[in-house]
Order: sequence, then structure tokens, then C-alpha cells
Amino acid sequence: MSAIVVLWSDKAKRTYAEIIEYLNFRWTEKEIHHFISRTDSLIEKIISNPLLFKQHRKDPLIREAVVHENVILIYQISEDRTTVNLLVFWGTRQNPKRLKLI
Repeated sequence: MSAIVVLWSDKAKRTYAEIIEYLNFRWTEKEIHHFISRTDSLIEKIISNPLLFKQHRKDPLIREAVVHENVILIYQISEDRTTVNLLVFWGTRQNPKRLKLI
């Protein structure tokens, strides 16, 4: 099986940076590094098994994985399962009606 390519959407890059910036005001540097490490580990799990995490609503190609109790990563798997597109990092305390994936 060939390697899975992981692509970060602009929205995923932006929302990840916003979360890290927010954490700078709330957490210690050690906790922030732990969050980053958890994110990296989660992405490795997604690469190993893209279908591992919960299906998002009715689309079987969109999945959501818990990074932290307050943050989920929503990603999309290509139909041929060769690419994973990270769509957005979403704070679970936000209104889900505001979530726009694309």
C-alpha cells in the first residue's frame, strides 16, 4: 500500500494557529508542547488508519478525531484513500451551527 498524503487546508492551518495562540494565554509551555505532540500523534494514527475515527454526520469520507476534550480535528479522506485533507480544528465549545467545512 502506498503512503497516504496529508494536506492541510488553509482553514486547518489558520484554526490550528488560533488554538495555539489562545493556549499561550491559558496554558504553560509544557502543556502547549503536549498538545502539539498529541496533534502530531493523532495525524500519524489517521495516516495509519484513516477510517479509525468517528464519521462526521452523513458523509463517510469526513471524520472527526478528538485532539483534546475541547478540540476536534475534522478531516476528509479521498475516495481512493490516498489523501487525507485536514479541514479544520474546531473548539467543541463553539456553536456547531457555525461550522463550515469547506
